[in-house]
Amino acid sequence: CSENLKKSIMYTLCSKIPQVMPTFAELLGVPTALTVAQVLLIDIGTDIWTAIAYAFQPAEASLMSEKPRHPLRERMVDWRVLVYSYFYIGMIQMASCWFVFFNMPHILDLMHKHSSVYSFEETHWNYAGMAAYYWTLVLGQLGAAMVTTTTRTSLLSYGLPNKWLNVCFVFEVLLAATIIYSGPCQRLFKTEPLTAAQALLGCTGLVTILFVEEIRKAFLRWGDNRREAKEALLLIDEQ
Repeated sequence: CSENLKKSIMYTLCSKIPQVMPTFAELLGVPTALTVAQVLLIDIGTDIWTAIAYAFQPAEASLMSEKPRHPLRERMVDWRVLVYSYFYIGMIQMASCWFVFFNMPHILDLMHKHSSVYSFEETHWNYAGMAAYYWTLVLGQLGAAMVTTTTRTSLLSYGLPNKWLNVCFVFEVLLAATIIYSGPCQRLFKTEPLTAAQALLGCTGLVTILFVEEIRKAFLRWGDNRREAKEALLLIDEQ
């Protein structure tokens, strides 16, 4: 289904802004927030499987009432998709990641200080910040995956019917937890264990995305209902 392919593309693009911004931020003296290995973990370890799982996504109830997509006039990836992924969901993810990152202890003490001169203690402060950024981004992508399963339907009524997508959700969280809390993975991927409060703070992006998307979709449904009501009144008047 082309609709599911479009949703998969929208989901995949969401994480690109928060993935690349740490690199540019380092040029301004910000401590490393995300390593290349962590980016690859998100792209290859989790995102790719979640994107594939969209192939099994059940259609929304309103799908048959929509006009078929014109293959020439309506592109699969148009400006609406890019705005949604890059400048809407992607920006929420990025803001949430930076919010959590800069709320980690001593991160501000590392500003404008090169990692080559970090003390042992400062290095682990940075590792904890990277773990927080990575965790927040993974959960943000979890939120992006949930909200992109529908275009107008509320998740409260649509639910999470795709069992393969749900398996990917569990896998994403378990993999991220392993990277952060497993000793060998901590040394390999430069992370530090987060406290319960810090891990909970990492849910900022997930909760924000779910909340604002429910509001946006409610407005879309309200607009649809209002337009249908007007069309019904016009038909009555014509008769």
